[in-house]
Amino acid sequence: MRRSGTAENGFTLIEIMVVLIIIGIALGLTVPLLFASDEERARREGEAVFALLNGARDEAAFGNRAILVKVTETELEFFERDANSPDKWHPATAATLTTRKFAPAMRGQLLVSGQPANEAAIIFLAVGVTRPFQLRLQSTVAPIEIVGDALGNLRFKAATP
Repeated sequence: MRRSGTAENGFTLIEIMVVLIIIGIALGLTVPLLFASDEERARREGEAVFALLNGARDEAAFGNRAILVKVTETELEFFERDANSPDKWHPATAATLTTRKFAPAMRGQLLVSGQPANEAAIIFLAVGVTRPFQLRLQSTVAPIEIVGDALGNLRFKAATP
């Protein structure tokens, strides 16, 4: 038997609609953060490579030793000059300077004075770099360029396609 004037259990259609709208707004704000665009992934890859090059430069300056960064189309490799034989290089001992493979859709190209480098390597010295360079990370969506001057200053920028 039902009594008149008592509250019934359950939700009204308006309450359900308000909850669905709130959930929709929350999803609309979070989904772009969870699933990065191709441009965002390319930028993040460029920033990671930029950070590694900064680390190599700092390791050379603060460790007072030369650090060589070998650039191929698909990866960066880090070496340091042998203290006993300046013509020999061995893998870098710093834990942060490990081989870095580029993201699958990216290709690296090292340029010196605007021309592709015959010897695809950057050498960071304690006082700067041996020669200014441009490292281009090519992708189909957002090419990235990292530029290094003779003092070892690095700049990160979006390259013109």
